[in-house]
Amino acid sequence: MYQFFLLDIDNTLLDFDAAEKRGFEKLIESYGIEYRSRMLEEYKKLNRDLWDLLEQEKISRDELLNTRFTRLFDSFGLEINGAEAESRYRFHLGEGADLLPNTKETLLHLKQKGEKLYPASNGVYHTQIQRLKKAGIYDLFDGMFISEKIGYEKPSPFFFEHCFHHIPDFSKEKTIMVGDSLTSDIQGAINAGIDSCLISPPKAPAAPKATYQITDLSELIDLSL
Repeated sequence: MYQFFLLDIDNTLLDFDAAEKRGFEKLIESYGIEYRSRMLEEYKKLNRDLWDLLEQEKISRDELLNTRFTRLFDSFGLEINGAEAESRYRFHLGEGADLLPNTKETLLHLKQKGEKLYPASNGVYHTQIQRLKKAGIYDLFDGMFISEKIGYEKPSPFFFEHCFHHIPDFSKEKTIMVGDSLTSDIQGAINAGIDSCLISPPKAPAAPKATYQITDLSELIDLSL
């Protein structure tokens, strides 16, 4: 089976939805604005659209990070410095380190079996590292693959080529990409020529593009050597 596990972070290992909500609420409050749930809904749609464009290499990372809050607040009729808002949000987001169920137990089990574990995330390096440390799982990994440092986003094959080049004794046949996104994790694995495992909610539609589909991270144990 598999010896090398490339693991997405957000909504695979850590509860990104919870971190995003708390971080966004604190950002809004920091400007003295009354928080309303529709603000988060509008932000999430805008942010997802921008990340889709980034994954398609149609915009740059700097454009995404430095303009998303400018665009959002502009839609509310407010003028703010987008880069400053990003910095505030990033600080609060970095505090979000809620582990998803069975994450640490599964990683420990795989580690004890001698498997090699690597976060493979589209994200800001400092923020992702901070969250992994706060969650108490940073030391379980054999390396860190974060798109900001690599210079490419999943699903680019260049992201995965970087990973492969930095994994000792690497073997494609023994490597699997695990994540919750069909467009970045699963499609990225297909682009890179490795197997994939989609984590999805119970009763979610079948994902034929994924090699495996699970509902709980602990199911990875059955896929290890």
